Amino acid sequence: MKFTKRLKYYLIGFGLGLFLVFFLFKDRSWSWLPENRVLDFISSHPILVNKDFYDDLIDKSALEKKIFNLVLSGNVDFSKSQTKGEIKTYRIFTDSTQIEIALSFNDSISRVIQVEDSSLSYTKNLTNNGVELHMDKINFLNLIHDIEFSFNNKILCQFKSLGLKKEMIKKNLQSLNVLWEHSKPYRKPNPIFTFTITIENKEYIIVLERGDKRIRFNACISSNTVNLKSNLNLQDILHNSNCIEL
Repeated sequence: MKFTKRLKYYLIGFGLGLFLVFFLFKDRSWSWLPENRVLDFISSHPILVNKDFYDDLIDKSALEKKIFNLVLSGNVDFSKSQTKGEIKTYRIFTDSTQIEIALSFNDSISRVIQVEDSSLSYTKNLTNNGVELHMDKINFLNLIHDIEFSFNNKILCQFKSLGLKKEMIKKNLQSLNVLWEHSKPYRKPNPIFTFTITIENKEYIIVLERGDKRIRFNACISSNTVNLKSNLNLQDILHNSNCIEL
């Protein structure tokens, strides 16, 4: 068989293989790739930073936005990473910025150890003198924007009693503010987020549960019924909130 004919058959087979891979895996993330495995691990576990460095920042939200921009949209430079040993370090970058993160797969924790040219002190115990970073509003909204929303019967009843409609949620998402101290962002398998949202000049508190393909809204109360500054278990209040159909 001539070389050109063999090459033709090879290219046809290769093309069919690519088509089958796309068809079979088009709805799945490529989590088995080394870069995606590292970034997925970091984004799905707590990210810490040196507390002294964090406390001295004037704009803490700018740091959180930078970190999560990199973790969610950046690339890993393995040539400048240390992947041996219990504590591994990874250089993550975009065209405009870079950070370095130390992580322990055993302890399920990550820690920012360098931001641009600023190196931050840390020890083998990655939690020592560390403070947890929370996802910024823009990245959180992007995270949930394209996922289907669903509403259980309880929250639909609560919406009705409060004069709300489920269509109002997406319309007013820009006013959303996650209450991280009352959320469980790393809960397995489905993280839970509690947030406030302003609709028609009134503030409400809602709890949602995030899955891979669906976000389920579970409960809603008016913020006037609780004192957010008090030491309360807001998730328990939302969980135990009932609705009597009028």
